[in-house]
Amino acid sequence: MFSKNARPIAWPLFLFFFFFCAFLGVMMPYISVYYKSIGLTASEIGRLMSTFTLSGILVPHFWGWLTAKVGLPKRILQLGVLGCFIAVIPFNWNDQFETLWLLTCLMALFYSALLPMTDSLSVRSIRRLDVPYTRIRVGGSIGYVVAVAGAGFLIGHFGVWIVIPTMCACLALAAGTTFFIKEQAYEVSTQKETTSFFSLVKTHESMLFFVLAFLAFMSHAPFNVFFAVHLSNAGYSGEHIGMLMALGVIIEIVLFLFFGNTIKQFHVVHIVALCFIAGVVRWFLVGWFASVLWILIFTQLLHCITFALFHMVSIEQIRHLFPERYGGQGQAMYSAFAIGLGGGLGMVFTGYLWEWVGGSWAFTAAAGTSALGLIILLVNQRR
Repeated sequence: MFSKNARPIAWPLFLFFFFFCAFLGVMMPYISVYYKSIGLTASEIGRLMSTFTLSGILVPHFWGWLTAKVGLPKRILQLGVLGCFIAVIPFNWNDQFETLWLLTCLMALFYSALLPMTDSLSVRSIRRLDVPYTRIRVGGSIGYVVAVAGAGFLIGHFGVWIVIPTMCACLALAAGTTFFIKEQAYEVSTQKETTSFFSLVKTHESMLFFVLAFLAFMSHAPFNVFFAVHLSNAGYSGEHIGMLMALGVIIEIVLFLFFGNTIKQFHVVHIVALCFIAGVVRWFLVGWFASVLWILIFTQLLHCITFALFHMVSIEQIRHLFPERYGGQGQAMYSAFAIGLGGGLGMVFTGYLWEWVGGSWAFTAAAGTSALGLIILLVNQRR
């Protein structure tokens, strides 16, 4: 999978992605089920989940500044993982919304920057190796699918209380892998004197990219927060929910492993348009036909397009739009505006829509958001 000279750098990054995304594979689909079991309302669940993403609006910029100031990305990454782990532990003994909200805010201070920091560190670390970023990132997809399937099995046999201890175990393992990551020095660029980061952000191409990314992550909000609840309401068991979620990520793994360099052969506009079209179809079908198994399986196969393919092209766009010197800041901006603001607002709106009009219409709103992204892209191309 990795050449001999690449292994000391690639494998630790691969394993960190594996265990951290395993943590996400437990938290994102199942913590809402846990919250529901302790009596929280849908709007409360939506507000709690949105905290993770809304914190991504500002927090990654702080961690990016701190990393640049200290000059030791590995140490900052270790600090973030350890802080996240310590913040999650008290979740085991609290069931009040106010307390959980405070703990979630504390956790979000560390959690929100971990993936942007790791993405930036990975891209910089492999810049001289014959290793595509997607081959590193697939570790996260594998960890996610293992965790989704495994957590569904554990919940089915032990109950939803197992969710929080499993999250703690995944974070502990992720923290352990950081000790094997190799520090990579920053390169000095002559471009420092001729351009600035914000001048790059303000270009038309950058602004369009961030708006489309915002809408793409907003459209995923019902899936990230309430997909497991939606399937549970449709009569699926914990094991079945885990297998269905795992299916989508398995296809994602195939895309990451074998098509990492293929996307460079296609125009970015065509790829992004495909992602939004798939989003319209996927979210509408999930909203109204979740009880039909074969349709649900088809929608999970579309996960490799709506999420994985869009993420792949986003990383390539950040490379294209921002030189290496600004790569970390570009990744932080992407995380803040798209994942943080887009995903966070989407989760808040989803929580209220779920209470007001039900799950089917919440997913229909997600389909409408994907359609809006497609319209903006096409209108921009006509102009």
